[in-house]
Amino acid sequence: MITKTKLVKRIFSSLLTAALAVPMTALTAHATGEAFFYPPKNPVMTDQQFEVSVTFSADSEIGSVQANIAYDDSVIEFVSSDNASGGGGVLTVNGFPDTPSSEVDFSFTFKGLSAGNANISLQSCQIYSPDSELIGSPSAYCVITVGSDKVETKTETETTTTTEKTTTTTTKTAHSNGIPDKGVLTALTVDNGELSPAFAYNVYNYTVNVDNSVTNVEIEGTTASPSDYIWYTGTSECQVGENVRTITVTDVDGNAATYTVTIIRAAGGDEQQTQTSQKKDGSDTSSAVSKNANVMDQYKKMLNTALAIVLIVLVIALVVIIIWIRGKIKGGKKDK
Repeated sequence: MITKTKLVKRIFSSLLTAALAVPMTALTAHATGEAFFYPPKNPVMTDQQFEVSVTFSADSEIGSVQANIAYDDSVIEFVSSDNASGGGGVLTVNGFPDTPSSEVDFSFTFKGLSAGNANISLQSCQIYSPDSELIGSPSAYCVITVGSDKVETKTETETTTTTEKTTTTTTKTAHSNGIPDKGVLTALTVDNGELSPAFAYNVYNYTVNVDNSVTNVEIEGTTASPSDYIWYTGTSECQVGENVRTITVTDVDGNAATYTVTIIRAAGGDEQQTQTSQKKDGSDTSSAVSKNANVMDQYKKMLNTALAIVLIVLVIALVVIIIWIRGKIKGGKKDK
């Protein structure tokens, strides 16, 4: 038969074991993953094949990537890919790095069908570690502009009293600089750090890594048309970790495009010193250092939460023991 003393001890032991397991879980927190589209910089023509690539990156080794890619099949047509299958507007992506790496690139071949803009978006994306643990579920999208290759002919007739002259001219409908004349940004700049990837009017997701000493980052966008309306969200002040800013461009017809810039400010201390020394050596590892600093900051926050939970559990266990002791004392007095 189990006595009250043994029962309380077992309850206390179970609560303590569960409490101590919480910080261990917190220390195995999620890593982070990102995805970026790299579309053609200029519009493509109908019946022209072109490539779109996607780069998946993480702060740890990638084991595999699974995702869906949605696209407008009335404007573009899927042709082939080594890492995707499907059609009719949806592709299923399954792939992994050829060698151990924290980054992997996949390429997709499409063909222009008709003039217009086609959205290509990453959906239901999961990046896994070699141990099949989820690293992250990023999202990203881009826009492909398909121009018309038709030739318009304009005929002008001029008549005089003595002769009749006919002049024929031909023009193409594609934009000369390859950028739409409204509803997009033609430039995006930051006063600290650098955009990754490099700016393109049809790429909408960027990151910027800055030192811990940087507390303010200004963003400036240039619209394609003076009549475009531009709206910024987020503050220029930067906290340690991720700071999300958006720039929305709306044209006179109400069509909107939103650009997202995630500014990652490095943590202070040893991580910052390491990042500074690497920059002096001409290294390209500043991005990795910033990501690691951000992850450590997240670990600290979760560890503080876990320790608070441990304290609450211990207090509850102490209250249970006090109530049991009082019960034993009262029981002893009654026996006397």
